[in-house]
Amino acid sequence: MANWIGLMMRAVYYYCHLIGLTNFDYEPRTGRVYKSWKTTFYTATVNTAITVLAYHWTGQMDSSLFGNVNELQEYVIVFMSGLRIIGGLVTLLNRWRQRKQLMELVRNILRLYVANPNMNSLSRWGFLVKFFTTLAVDLVSIILAVDVTGRVSLAQALALFLQFWTSSILNLAILQHYLVILFVRVQYQLMNTELRNIIEESERLCSLPRRRAAFMTRCCYLSDQLEDIAKLQSQLQLIVSQVGKVFGIQGLVVYSGYYLFSVVFSYLTYSLFKNGSKNLDLALRTIILGYSLNFFYYLDAMLNLFNVLLVLDDHKEMLRLLAKRTLFSSGLDVRLEESFESFQLQVARNPFEMNVMQLFPVNHYSTTAMCGSIITHSILLIQYDMENF
Repeated sequence: MANWIGLMMRAVYYYCHLIGLTNFDYEPRTGRVYKSWKTTFYTATVNTAITVLAYHWTGQMDSSLFGNVNELQEYVIVFMSGLRIIGGLVTLLNRWRQRKQLMELVRNILRLYVANPNMNSLSRWGFLVKFFTTLAVDLVSIILAVDVTGRVSLAQALALFLQFWTSSILNLAILQHYLVILFVRVQYQLMNTELRNIIEESERLCSLPRRRAAFMTRCCYLSDQLEDIAKLQSQLQLIVSQVGKVFGIQGLVVYSGYYLFSVVFSYLTYSLFKNGSKNLDLALRTIILGYSLNFFYYLDAMLNLFNVLLVLDDHKEMLRLLAKRTLFSSGLDVRLEESFESFQLQVARNPFEMNVMQLFPVNHYSTTAMCGSIITHSILLIQYDMENF
């Protein structure tokens, strides 16, 4: 299984280079991250081609691709098509703007990965589900584009190709973000397991009679382990901070896209039930492909969201484990006591949080508020359609 994971990771690596998302190179086995003129030249050429195609796209996409629609539906469809392309272009621009910071982030991740190469076996299911979900989104998008291109002009076909290209760029960028957070999540799980063992061992030491040499030796050993965990937690928090800076603009685009697509999907579903597929001139095959695409799209979105929320939960679990320290009876070695206090002070001074460009946090409460807002704006859009069309 681990070999298959390695092959899939390699495939993702080359595909990111192929479509022009990654503009530098790295070697997972050695942890080396570097620039090369071949990669720089190829990526710049591909990005320029996408930009030129996007410039000529203006005005080529219209609602005739999707059957008979009213003015509001046409506006919504064209707006969402443009948003997909803008999202991909913004992602590419941000990759050049923060190339150095992204390379440093990858270097920090590889440094920890090289120290623990067995992480593939621990994160394989999270990676496999995400990999096949992302692959399904791209495949269904291609099939839907092929289904639609039979009744469009060459210019409109190029516009569809541009949408697919930029959507693939954004999907792969989201996959990269997911893999980084998955890496942090697995590290937290390992760290919590070790911390739980240290807590249990410390509790046993408090209840045992002291034998000077053996007692101090064991406490020093636990203190070393605790300091290693504290160091790892600090490195993981640094990685999360770097992720927030490097993927900040992309995160804003992605969350805006999820929000707007959810509202639009609710409205278009209402329109389909209101007008019927015949009145909208939509074939059953097209409807099935469209809903299949939305199913995998939102499944992918849920995987991304829960991946972040689980990391936050793992950090809370670590805080809960550290809080058990106050239940110990006094009597541990001074060095071990100081290690516990230092670790608790470290996490207290540096709260672990995730946010999007400091605009809003990503947690359970903001997610619930976002879902409520989506429902509200979906109802408002449907009401507007009922009153005017």
